[in-house]
Amino acid sequence: MEATLESSIITDDLQDEKTSSFNHAELQSHLAFLFRAAYRHQYSILTELDFDFASGKTRPDLCIMPKRRADWLADEIIVQDVPLTTIEILSPEQSLNSLTDRIYKKHFPAGVKTVWLVVPTVQTVSILLPDRKQVNFASGIVIDPVTTIQLNLSEIFEG
Repeated sequence: MEATLESSIITDDLQDEKTSSFNHAELQSHLAFLFRAAYRHQYSILTELDFDFASGKTRPDLCIMPKRRADWLADEIIVQDVPLTTIEILSPEQSLNSLTDRIYKKHFPAGVKTVWLVVPTVQTVSILLPDRKQVNFASGIVIDPVTTIQLNLSEIFEG
């Protein structure tokens, strides 16, 4: 009963946060594949993971964490560890302001180092930093200035 109650609380908190779509799902799949192909030995690349930070509950589209092994016998429903990087894909019915508000109020206060903000309609990636600076990419190689993780922008939006 307790797990059900916790799940419904998380669901209620996150319900207004995002709406998915075909393009959103396609991008999430591309990013997970590209990150995993390039960095699976260094990092754990995870999708739709629930976090309960002191700054609030959140569920980024993807996150990059220090490498850890899955314990198939003891799953973790709500994760307390802080990812190095979170990736948020702007959904069609989501406002940019609400998304950046969540990033600056929940992700960065928890200790996330960088957030990749992916905007499908204009095929850009902005890497947001805790000091409110950002690095924007509309072509070429997307390079995270903190983790040095990099992906080719054209591969992210391939298809």
